[in-house]
Amino acid sequence: MKTSVYTTIVTIAIISLLGSSFVHSQTATYNDVAVIINSNSATSEEIGLYFAGKRSIHAENIIRISAPVTEEIDSLQFEQLRAQVESYLITNNLVNSINYLVTTKGVPLKVKRFDALRSSSVESELTLILGAYSMSIGSSGRFTSPYYRQRNNFTREQYGIYLVTRLDGYTVADVKGLIDRSDVIDTHLPESGKFVFDQDPGWNTAAPYLNTRMQIAADTLINRTMNVTLDKTDTYLVNQQNVNGYVGWGTNDKHTSFQGRLNFTWNPGAIAETYVSTSGRTFSAPAVYGQSLIADIISEGVTAAKGYVYEPYSSAMADVSILFDLYTEGYTVAESYYSASPFLSWMDVVIGDPKFRLIGTRLPADAVASGDHQNADALPVELVSLSAQMVNGSVQLLWKTATEVNNSGFEVERRAMDNGQLKIDNWSKEGFVEGNGTTNAPKEYSFVDNTVTGGKYSYRLKQIDRNGTFTYSSIISINTPVREHSFALGQNYPNPFNPATTITFAVKNAEQTTVKVYSMTGQEVATLFNDVAQPGQIYTIPFNGKNLASGTYIYTLRSASRNEVRKMNLMK
Repeated sequence: MKTSVYTTIVTIAIISLLGSSFVHSQTATYNDVAVIINSNSATSEEIGLYFAGKRSIHAENIIRISAPVTEEIDSLQFEQLRAQVESYLITNNLVNSINYLVTTKGVPLKVKRFDALRSSSVESELTLILGAYSMSIGSSGRFTSPYYRQRNNFTREQYGIYLVTRLDGYTVADVKGLIDRSDVIDTHLPESGKFVFDQDPGWNTAAPYLNTRMQIAADTLINRTMNVTLDKTDTYLVNQQNVNGYVGWGTNDKHTSFQGRLNFTWNPGAIAETYVSTSGRTFSAPAVYGQSLIADIISEGVTAAKGYVYEPYSSAMADVSILFDLYTEGYTVAESYYSASPFLSWMDVVIGDPKFRLIGTRLPADAVASGDHQNADALPVELVSLSAQMVNGSVQLLWKTATEVNNSGFEVERRAMDNGQLKIDNWSKEGFVEGNGTTNAPKEYSFVDNTVTGGKYSYRLKQIDRNGTFTYSSIISINTPVREHSFALGQNYPNPFNPATTITFAVKNAEQTTVKVYSMTGQEVATLFNDVAQPGQIYTIPFNGKNLASGTYIYTLRSASRNEVRKMNLMK
């Protein structure tokens, strides 16, 4: 029975789907999962080996690192952690065969940087290692995920990132319980189970879209004949039974209970998202309370949840209309949360087995690519290639489509990588190329960007249907040479380097200019240029890091009127 009438609390009865039987959590193996263990933490070792044993993960897929046992680390400590993970993957030829990384309690949780907008979770940073997006790690804050709003089976080969989840809770028993709950699942949802969406109308002015997404999620599940409770009142729901999934405001609910405690009973496979900005700030007990914590619902019995280690802003919250749509179709925990979450190199952390599925089979729509979450149907343009090349000092983009239906055209968007401005999501529209409407014949397109001044740029296409629906292409990047008569700092080459590299720059006016190198903690390690630079000349200066430790370094170009900043990686 279905209904779309909502007044106060609405409960819709579930229709029985299948007879009772059980399947293992995955039809596939865990050969594409690597587990990260901190050798300095007995807890990390115990949890990592327990998970590996439960999922038959081979010993060569266990990455042991030496890292602090504190939950919070600084930039330098993260770079040391990162280098160990990258080195293991490279040395053991696992870079391209691993799709999922799993960290464990005892591995550092969050990275605090001198700029709060560059602080992040360890897991969100690890998504970008060893790929085309690695230069965005710790650079300019949040980075738009190439897997955001996708409805495809995830692979690193296609998307250029890893999906990273964490196994954590207050105690080892809490974490083992979470692992056990995602070991064996029923072939259908429990008949008594329900999804609980607890709106707070007090936020309908400041952040109405978060409540709206609950409504869309509820409608989706109702259409699938699932049991849904949607609360539109001021009541803060507690003591709910047999919960399959939950969304609520936690201590941000204006009528919350003490510490936002839910006191739910959860069915195996239940997931949750709470609109709480620091819900994943700690998994250590006893917790110091301010805002509510997802560690509490893990101890109650949830199977997967998403939290935030610092203040991520409401735009970073998982789009629950996507999350529950995918999860109830049979997508994995990691696929569901990452498709629903816009940002990487940010404050998000997903807790749970990355490959666990709520149901053992996938509905037929699983191979369709989605665009705007308000219209999840596949957009009718099949893009088969996108490339960039330098032509006479400009960047030429070339792309091809196999078929098109009602294609209005393509907006070309550009982002300067590590350009010193430390902007967030600084995509700019560079032009528009008209589409071919509806056609079954292959079409070729091109666009020339003649405004580049030197350095690394990323490009993407925003394909727009004639009804206004849109989707983004994958992201491509290109290094461009520094131009004379411009103030520009080029990306060092080679990068990463060991131990020598070169840096190019140019200035627009004759003035006192410096080029300096700093550690990620802000300590100056070298001055490479300190003189009056002349316009019309491209300067090439060497840098040798033989006396420095492996890691990421910042180098700057400064004059009286301008400033440029870039990053480089020393890997010994």
